[in-house]
Amino acid sequence: MTQLTNREKIFIIIFVAILIISVYYVYFYQPVVKDIEAMSVQVKEAEDLPMLIKSKKEQLTNLQHEYQELSTKVSETLESLQWLDDHPGLVVHLYGIFSTRSKREQIEFGDMEQHTDFCVMPVNVTFTASYDDFKDILVQLEKSPYKNHIQALNVQVLEGGSAVSVNMSLRFYFKPEPAREKLKYPFVDEGKYGRGNPFQFPGQ
Repeated sequence: MTQLTNREKIFIIIFVAILIISVYYVYFYQPVVKDIEAMSVQVKEAEDLPMLIKSKKEQLTNLQHEYQELSTKVSETLESLQWLDDHPGLVVHLYGIFSTRSKREQIEFGDMEQHTDFCVMPVNVTFTASYDDFKDILVQLEKSPYKNHIQALNVQVLEGGSAVSVNMSLRFYFKPEPAREKLKYPFVDEGKYGRGNPFQFPGQ
């Protein structure tokens, strides 16, 4: 039987030691380290949980506040809508806005759209006006008691740059039910309807 040299014995001892350390590291040390890391994450999450809950509560409170504000605005807007049977008033109102600020206007009324909380009257307007009058028309529509928004707007500068040609699609909003009392119109009570000269161009 061959005797191992001291050098070979030392090598075998070192090899066995490395093997034992490797087995210990893989099967004992690494799992413990992973467990410690997982527990550390859980502890960290548990420490952050109160702050997270507080943050979520604040977000929820802010969202509830914003929802309440929006609900109030929606209710106020719906309440401020004109009555459904106030179509003649809208016709006169639009005539007053466009006839004194534009030329060759054409106003087309679409079919009323019925919704649960409101009704929508589509209106298409085509006209030419000076740039300043066009801006004033936009201001008057913004201030109008008839709630509206501009759905489409096409503006072209006419030759010379002093006037614009406009095609505007509007949507006017009404309450979904008729007025509770008979509406009164000044142009009926005062006997003023239409224009004195039917052959006169609008705006002249």
